[in-house]
Amino acid sequence: MTTATNAEGITDKSKALAQRGLVWAGRQPLGARVLRFYESQGLVEPIAPEPQPAPEGPAPVPDDGRAELLQEMWDRLLPRMPGPSYEDVSEVMDDDSLPPLDRRGVDVSTLTDDQRQWYDHGYVLKERFIPDEILDAYWGVRSKLDRPGGWSCHAPYMHVPEVLDLSAYRPLTDLLEELIGEPMGVMLNLTGIVSTERNWHQDDYLNYSGTKTWYTAVWFAVDDVDPDSGPFQYVPGSHRWPALRRDRVKMFLKPDERDTPQWPKFTERFLNGLIEQEIEARNAEVRTFLGKKGDVFVWHGRLMHRGSTPNVPGRQRMSFISHYTGINHWALGPNVGRHRDGGLYFIQDAPLDP
Repeated sequence: MTTATNAEGITDKSKALAQRGLVWAGRQPLGARVLRFYESQGLVEPIAPEPQPAPEGPAPVPDDGRAELLQEMWDRLLPRMPGPSYEDVSEVMDDDSLPPLDRRGVDVSTLTDDQRQWYDHGYVLKERFIPDEILDAYWGVRSKLDRPGGWSCHAPYMHVPEVLDLSAYRPLTDLLEELIGEPMGVMLNLTGIVSTERNWHQDDYLNYSGTKTWYTAVWFAVDDVDPDSGPFQYVPGSHRWPALRRDRVKMFLKPDERDTPQWPKFTERFLNGLIEQEIEARNAEVRTFLGKKGDVFVWHGRLMHRGSTPNVPGRQRMSFISHYTGINHWALGPNVGRHRDGGLYFIQDAPLDP
């Protein structure tokens, strides 16, 4: 006996399985998009999902293979699907999981000046914050490395004392705790002296889903920033926009791109355009940070930002960047060390470059 196959090469049996699976999937935000697309292509009959009470936690994953089938069908149709909307790849987070200053109903009259700036705009700029002796000691080591992109190791602070001295500078880590609401540990350094040219993004979606904006990053001006070097750019207030979510963004990548270390770079082909559209639709302002030596720019995990394209290719951008996670929200657990000055860092097995 033969199995009927439609013009798309999909059997009636597969259609029936997909239809059953999509009844479940249609209750999920991204699944609803799949369902709309399947309906528009005539691959399934239009389905009205049965009303369901709001779940108390994450939706259970079915154990009969429907989720795997849904993913398989999605991947097969992905090349012909329209690109995502900003709504498709983002969500509004629940207050209960967020740092105190990210929640609704904050009594702003109780906030410090830095907290109010963070709450309203999603960043804090502190001028001449890092002492010259710490910056000069770092540059004395970094300048001997003949690599514009810096160390390839993501945690050179584990090996280079001058990197840790700068990353874990105690007044800075105290400020981060004031902004986020729990002690923060350094877990990533970017030591390049040229623009990353990484286009518009939020940092939060690059992380473990449980991080939930208990996360921040800091741009240090090791020396005055040349405006032709591709300075850091950002969108004030964009930390209040719906948050990009890792699982949703990765759905729109090709299957062979999702689990590679380069997956964030691949997302730029659609995310950059979506964020540009969002900036325009909200009539939002794009600003440029041109730091002077010793300045630090602290930004929220959901602040839209980018490393701009340099006017002069290869022009040095005298920067150092560190990323920090709340000690209770690190994906690998609270394996934390303490700098002699009191700042915290996550202990990692990250060999330095050979």
